[in-house]
Amino acid sequence: MLGILRKSVLSYSNMNDKVTYRWLDGLTCSQEDWDKIDSILSVRRWMALSRDYSRILVAEQNEEMAFCVFQGLPYCGPLFVPPKMRGTGIAQKLANDMIDTLLKNDARGWMAVAESPHAVKMCEARGMVKVDKPVYMMPYTGGLEI
Repeated sequence: MLGILRKSVLSYSNMNDKVTYRWLDGLTCSQEDWDKIDSILSVRRWMALSRDYSRILVAEQNEEMAFCVFQGLPYCGPLFVPPKMRGTGIAQKLANDMIDTLLKNDARGWMAVAESPHAVKMCEARGMVKVDKPVYMMPYTGGLEI
């Protein structure tokens, strides 16, 4: 999921040498770094991060640490079942297995786009809630202007 970000430079310095910037990848950062971030979150009563879905840009100066977190929010979909296989429980099994995987990987949440009345029912049956605020996205255009 974070493969594109993993290709980026993992460490760099600002023109001001007193502050050092670096990326922490949840899957590969040291336990010491992870614990330091986690303790700051805990003190502020913020939800813990998922190592599987987080990447953290850190700014360090002496013993102080500032950070900004990229949290991947899994998008579930599309879910497709051909007409001849519908009504067999396959869609429900696929959805349930996906949720089990998300939970096992400590996903802090996930989203789905319900493009059909059946998808709406499946989402609501699994406790998902409809977003009541505007949702915006930045589509990847492959370098083309939009």
